[in-house]
Amino acid sequence: MRQLRSFVQIVELGSITAAAERLQIAQPALSRQVQALEDELGVALLRRHGRGVVPTDEGRTLADRARQILDDVESMVRDVVARDHRLRGTVTLGLPPTVAEVLATPLVAETLRLYPEVKLRIVAGFSGHVQDWLQRGTIDIGVTYEGTKVPLVRSHPLLLERLFLIEPPGAPGTPVRLAEALSRNLILPSPDHGLRKLVDRAARQSSIELSVSLEVDILPTLLAFVERGAGSTILPLVSVFQRVNEGRLVARPIEAPVLDRMLVLWTPLNRQSTRLTGPFMTMLGDTVRRLVTNGEWPGSKL
Repeated sequence: MRQLRSFVQIVELGSITAAAERLQIAQPALSRQVQALEDELGVALLRRHGRGVVPTDEGRTLADRARQILDDVESMVRDVVARDHRLRGTVTLGLPPTVAEVLATPLVAETLRLYPEVKLRIVAGFSGHVQDWLQRGTIDIGVTYEGTKVPLVRSHPLLLERLFLIEPPGAPGTPVRLAEALSRNLILPSPDHGLRKLVDRAARQSSIELSVSLEVDILPTLLAFVERGAGSTILPLVSVFQRVNEGRLVARPIEAPVLDRMLVLWTPLNRQSTRLTGPFMTMLGDTVRRLVTNGEWPGSKL
């Protein structure tokens, strides 16, 4: 069974190196497993090339049949475990830092309330990192802002978040046109950041050359520079809500057109869902809806 699982991972990822990383075993040991399968069956199962491996016809047949066998075994285990309806185990969730600030605490509280025997592990990273973790199988569920579609991952929309021009104290709180917001002296994350890519794309579409005086990926540091009057930035309201209420920053809605982004729930396509995945995704969606409805996720809508 271990050899079959390993072989299926290699075929799905097209790389022995990537499969070894996902399975958390040494690459030479994984290569020996494949060699043992080939010796036992008397056929070549993989063809090597510069970018990885591809299955031979025999290898493709083995992978297809192995998936059926593995699915049957997992289904059998679930049927046996289902006799005890309590959910146990670990769920690993990936979140962007700004989302983690809003969602992590209520999600942990809800997990403890509904599923006290489930261990929730939360890791934070930019959207690209979260999607990469999903592809590699290091997390079970990911939440990111919508961006480039990636293979082997399925998306489920969660909410739409409006973006605001964030300015130092004393600025008017009135709405601002998108062209005017993009023409400000801006403090933004680095170009690899999902929010920065969205702002860059909006500037290109508006034929506006951005003036970015500072690039800062640490949110508290970025906001500290804005408070000091070093420039403006563009962020969702939830990221600055407390500072706005305290009068330390001003949030101006961007309009004509509105600038927004979609928050998306991601699940891997190349991994069998566990008994925890479905209930946890439902709980996560319910938590997001409650936060939006109660005004605890300001500037967003379902």
